[in-house]
Amino acid sequence: MARSRDEMTIVEHLVEFRRRFIAVVLCFFLVFCITLLFAGEIYAYLTRGFEKPLLVLGPNDILWIYINLASLMAFTVTLPFITYQIWQFVKPGLRDNEARAIFAYIPATFVCFVLGLAFGYYFVSPAILEVLLKLGEGLFNTQITAQNYLTFLLHTTVPLAVLFEFPVVVSFLTSIGILTPVFLTRYRRYAYFVLLVLAVILTPADFISDLAMTAPLILLYEVSVTLSKLIYKRKQRKYKDK
Repeated sequence: MARSRDEMTIVEHLVEFRRRFIAVVLCFFLVFCITLLFAGEIYAYLTRGFEKPLLVLGPNDILWIYINLASLMAFTVTLPFITYQIWQFVKPGLRDNEARAIFAYIPATFVCFVLGLAFGYYFVSPAILEVLLKLGEGLFNTQITAQNYLTFLLHTTVPLAVLFEFPVVVSFLTSIGILTPVFLTRYRRYAYFVLLVLAVILTPADFISDLAMTAPLILLYEVSVTLSKLIYKRKQRKYKDK
């Protein structure tokens, strides 16, 4: 019979954490090695919008590109496994219904992260790049290197992918009783202000770009509020049935 989380000692907690951490690292390394083989194809897809191949300043740039692309792809693919290991680690301390509810967030975490990457790549990055190039038009001889472009791409996609996890986090906190839709609704104005600040930080000083970034962030917040309301109402109905 498996021991409950409360019956485990600190050493046993650490041993289990180490075991799951090693499993995550091995999974990441395996996927990293596989995606490293396709890093060239991934790079070609990401830079297909340029008429000519982008410039590299040396072999170190090529290695940097391959490692960063493989790392991002490996993390994305491994994300469901990471969340599954976290779920397994905390599962003994949860009730059966809580464990089943949290398990449903594992695929949602992956889907939201991928959607954030896609939104950043297809909509945000091209818009910001166009604005920045227009700002320097006639003033600078702009030469985009492969490393510059991919750094810019990572900075405009990865933060969005993290922000797209907001509905999952809100749903999870609501399901375990830490967050309520009343709180989200009451502080909506403050949340909008924070989202506007984030949009300004993530985009250049251009009103159109700021607006283009703020709108989806506000939409994410409203989706989170709606999900929180649905989960909260479902919990209330279950308590009444009991």
